[in-house]
Amino acid sequence: MDSKELRRDVKELKAQLNQINNEKEKYFKQKEDLKKEISSRINSIKETKSDSKLTSMDIKKIKEARDNHNRIVKELIEKAKILNEKKREFSRKIGIKGDPSQIKVEIEKLEFKVETEALTLSQEKRVMKQIKDLKKNYDKFGDMTKIVDEYSKVSADIEENKKKGEERHKQLQEIFKDKKPRAESREIDEFKKKQEEAFNKFIELKNKFADINNKLKDRLKELNETQTKKEDIKKKKEEIKKQSDEKIIKEKEKEVEEKFKTKRRLDTEDLLLLQGK
Repeated sequence: MDSKELRRDVKELKAQLNQINNEKEKYFKQKEDLKKEISSRINSIKETKSDSKLTSMDIKKIKEARDNHNRIVKELIEKAKILNEKKREFSRKIGIKGDPSQIKVEIEKLEFKVETEALTLSQEKRVMKQIKDLKKNYDKFGDMTKIVDEYSKVSADIEENKKKGEERHKQLQEIFKDKKPRAESREIDEFKKKQEEAFNKFIELKNKFADINNKLKDRLKELNETQTKKEDIKKKKEEIKKQSDEKIIKEKEKEVEEKFKTKRRLDTEDLLLLQGK
């Protein structure tokens, strides 16, 4: 296989890897989403069974808990706005462009990628270098990172309280709703079946990704060897030409010297050759 064919193969394999990786991640996300849905449905059934014995006082407590979480969310949103404004002011003050919170998000995404994706050694090294460079940029913001960290914590608290508030609200809805656990159980079984199918598809694509990645490594190795052979042949040809040129020059020099000794007429080329010695 010549270098042209190898390059075409490499291009096609890279395109296949990219397509398979996208499909693989799609099924991984589908599996995780189904897992969350199943967990939510199971908890819902458990809560329904216990809710049937709830008193009006219990229901009041759930409402209070929901309202309390909603109140905390509003307070935290106001705090987040203040921190965001501080972040902008700090950025203008230190004169550094960029958003450290975005840098932090990018770092977390890349770290998650390293933990969850089947990267090659070269890909992992490249991603780790990106993480290192991003952390250097993040550290340049100095004390501003404290504001960013606090903002991240507030954001996490908002999400947590929002989630708890929604859970309490859903719990109240389920209390006053005619639940059908058997129907829920059948739905859970369906979700489990879909989750298993998504997981099997993910594993299939993961293995396919590894196989094609190995083929790509082999093609790249072949391409590198082909290029090396080409360069070696070129060097040998250049060396042969050089030796041939040197031989011709030496023969010409002997001829000119003989002319000079016998006092025969020397032309311009002969004179230049003598001067170059």
